[in-house]
Amino acid sequence: MTAQEFDKLTAEEKEQYLANAEAIQKKQAEIAKDEQGLAKMSMKDFEGKINETVEKMIKPMTKVDRKFFAFPGIGYVDGDVTPEGKFDKTRKFLKALVGGDVATSRQMSEEVRVKANLSEGVTTAGGYLVPEEFKAEILRLAPLYGVIRANSRMIPMAYDIINIPAAGATNQSAIWTNEAAQILQTNPNFDQVTLTIKKLAAIPKVTNELLADANVEVIRYLAELIAEAFAKGEDNQGFRGTGSPFIGVCQSTGSPSRAVCASTINSLSYPDLIAVTGDIYTNAVAGAKFYLHRSVIAMIKAITTTTGAPLFPAGMNDIFGFPLVAAEALLSVSECGGSTEATCFGVFGDLRRGYAMGERGSITMAISTEATVDSDNLFEKDMVALRAIERVAMGVLLPSCWVKLTT
Repeated sequence: MTAQEFDKLTAEEKEQYLANAEAIQKKQAEIAKDEQGLAKMSMKDFEGKINETVEKMIKPMTKVDRKFFAFPGIGYVDGDVTPEGKFDKTRKFLKALVGGDVATSRQMSEEVRVKANLSEGVTTAGGYLVPEEFKAEILRLAPLYGVIRANSRMIPMAYDIINIPAAGATNQSAIWTNEAAQILQTNPNFDQVTLTIKKLAAIPKVTNELLADANVEVIRYLAELIAEAFAKGEDNQGFRGTGSPFIGVCQSTGSPSRAVCASTINSLSYPDLIAVTGDIYTNAVAGAKFYLHRSVIAMIKAITTTTGAPLFPAGMNDIFGFPLVAAEALLSVSECGGSTEATCFGVFGDLRRGYAMGERGSITMAISTEATVDSDNLFEKDMVALRAIERVAMGVLLPSCWVKLTT
């Protein structure tokens, strides 16, 4: 840059230019120092230096950065890479929705579609694809609320329907054969599981003032609302779904059942809990967990010996060494009531091996200022409703990987 060009810069631009020049000089000095040391380095020391440099670059990267190979200063970097900067596009996106800026919303939606390499059009269900940063934040929060998403086998789907081979009731067998005799063919019995994408929607209501602000904290708050709503819907279908649209773990056919209560859930016993651990497919034992409602977990913690001593410690997070997972979607003690009918209130097994959850594309979002949501007239109350839609599928792969705990 010439002196004349420098003089034309604003004070802020001059300050930034000088700061950049100083940083370059410092970096050149570091490189020169490193070059002097290279001649004295062994190959092992050189490899260690390279590994150390790469680790430093990878450590601060988010999932979004890694997806687009956005190393600092290398490859795809879209503006500010700080946590606040990563939400700039989301802020812009939300403000475009609030202001009815269709052109900006459509442009940003198209950018997401191209990056995600989707085969669909720009919009789905009347909405726009949200920025990758906002989707990543929602999906990061979802496992904090959702048990099914955190524990099942996640399968990215390029199409709305995918067929997955699953083991049937009869596994591969082997036949003893005499020397030089023909070896008869033995075929495993395979079933086919079809995952079909369905839409799950969340509609959080917020004030116009809150959404118009759209700062980082507001965006995180919206992400929490949407993630919690998605996770609740996923868990309800993943555990208790009856086929509309998905079959849940508690409704699966082919899974063993164990009546762990003599009459009602209030008679849950220690020996019955032990017996459950021997009912599942052998290869599923290593990853098995107990999935129960928090009220049932509290009941288990309250089990005592004949002398009144607790069988389990108050702060326990496992049963007989198997992790204990609280699932709000499962039946509570009060929901089970005093019925003596066989009712599934819990699950023990490896859901990652036996249950699949498919996910298709990005999350879409649209806004409304005049609808009525949960009896709230948005126009009268000066509120807006965001409709977020994700597209997922669920299905049973191997029902023998878990046992249903029933009354």
